[in-house]
Amino acid sequence: MRKSAYLRNELNLTQYEMAELLNITRSQLSLFELGLRELPTNALIRSSQIGLFMATSKTPEAKDFPQIADWEEEKEKFLAKALKDCEHYQSIIIRKLPKMEEEYRATLNLLQLIIFFKEQANKEDALRPAALLTLEDKAMKSLERCGPKEVVRQKYQLLILQQQEEILKKLIESNRVDKQELE
Repeated sequence: MRKSAYLRNELNLTQYEMAELLNITRSQLSLFELGLRELPTNALIRSSQIGLFMATSKTPEAKDFPQIADWEEEKEKFLAKALKDCEHYQSIIIRKLPKMEEEYRATLNLLQLIIFFKEQANKEDALRPAALLTLEDKAMKSLERCGPKEVVRQKYQLLILQQQEEILKKLIESNRVDKQELE
């Protein structure tokens, strides 16, 4: 790999793009980078000009390009929306958790009642087996929806969202600091 490949990597260009910049074919550039062929004189001159420009130019900053301002605005909007969404999802989980825990406790009471009725199965005033099956089915569905696994999953999700909120706030704050430094 020669100087041309180095310049190509510095500019983040593909071989095809660099070849167009040098006004040669991609295969000529490829053979040159492999050391199997020399570049035409015009391409060598242009490559030298690019290398000289890269060596003597100052490091570009975002404020030097008006197009970047639009991207910065988009970034701010994205971060603000992400923070708002994060807070919204947290509020949903915070509202949901107590209801889930209450339903879980009610399901445990229902399971305890089912066990009681199963023990009473031999007595004359026992509950019908079909009714017991219906209650058991309802309890199992409730456990799937609001059991310990789901409660832990929601708490875990809440912790992740809280961490995400902290990170987003730091990003927004660092974005403000960066913006002030640019001005």
